[in-house]
Amino acid sequence: MLVISSTVYNEIPDEPTVIAVPVMHGSTDTGFCVDLDGGLFAVTGLVTHLLKTDLTERLRTVDVQTLTNVNTMLFKILATPER
Repeated sequence: MLVISSTVYNEIPDEPTVIAVPVMHGSTDTGFCVDLDGGLFAVTGLVTHLLKTDLTERLRTVDVQTLTNVNTMLFKILATPER
């Protein structure tokens, strides 16, 4: 999972969750994917939340440009009008 909620949100003591998107090997047809390099893709079409207590360790970090790409894809999903 790639945590996409801000540090400010994540550090609110009374908020038990963080906002995240799944990370999968290879692009999928389950949602809009953003390449994270190394064959990993953030599936931004499947935004979810996780309990902070379920996060055990940080396995990988992404650079600012990659996180910007993920946020841009989320904006595109939200800004696309229904037909």
